[in-house]
Amino acid sequence: MSTVWLNPSVAGAASMASAAASALDRVTPRAVTAPVAETETDASSYWSISTTMRPGSLSAGSVQEANEIAAAVSDTAALGLEQATDIVARIQQKLVLAKAVGADRNGINADISQMKAELVEVVQDSTFNGDNWLMVEAGGRPKVTSLLASVTTGNDGGLSINMVDFDTAKSTLVSREDAGEGVLTRAYAGTSLGGVPYNYYLMDAQSREPAEAGAREIRIDSRTTGDEIDGMISTLNRVLIDMVSASAEVSTTRSQVTGGGVLLQGLQGSSELGVSRLVDTELNEQRVRLTAEKVQDQLQSSALNIANVSMTSWLKL
Repeated sequence: MSTVWLNPSVAGAASMASAAASALDRVTPRAVTAPVAETETDASSYWSISTTMRPGSLSAGSVQEANEIAAAVSDTAALGLEQATDIVARIQQKLVLAKAVGADRNGINADISQMKAELVEVVQDSTFNGDNWLMVEAGGRPKVTSLLASVTTGNDGGLSINMVDFDTAKSTLVSREDAGEGVLTRAYAGTSLGGVPYNYYLMDAQSREPAEAGAREIRIDSRTTGDEIDGMISTLNRVLIDMVSASAEVSTTRSQVTGGGVLLQGLQGSSELGVSRLVDTELNEQRVRLTAEKVQDQLQSSALNIANVSMTSWLKL
């Protein structure tokens, strides 16, 4: 007859080791592969929040890119207007100098012609992404352009795109279709402070529809009278007023667009941070569980080894 001896300490250690291994097997895949919720309700809540926030973040990123393009277009127009206004002011200064006794009017006119060429370059270069708010080519007309300004999120999580409209007729300096649509190409008629009538335009852009009959381009020579120069100076006063008004319109639109861009950056950053925290929190929790189960497994394995050593010693007796 054989006898089977049961050591309670060995049996307990074996049971503990088995339980630890089972727990470790449950936790390891979670921490290694992906965050897993404990219950069906937790899973629904966790994934609904994160998956809703991620598409919103991606959409906000696309909107921000479009907003940055819109901001660049308005920035380019604003810079072009600033440079063009400075050149027109210098042309007016040249005309004032031309009134001085003994002034070299032919030389001054050469300087004015050079500055007009600079104006053309500034206007042509004020293009970004194919948009130029300062110039209308032959066959074209000023148009209303829509710019992406900002985005808002509704209660249902949907994104609402907010647009800003700008009428380029407010900022057109040169029109090669209709001279009357450009600040620098249209004619200004009036009467100077000395009571002399005038009708001048600053530049001839070879428009299909030229300035009105009887209007003359601003240019001087040795035969130009002082009254005529006064009319040209008065014309440039009105040109500068219109250019300042155009700059104000562009600046207003620019502020609306760039202000929305700052908000977009904040919204996108908050969304990405929220998603990151949701995922990181769940992963960190799984890692902590894995570490705890590993430690418990090691301790219980040590206990089983001790029990085995003890059992072996007892059997030898």
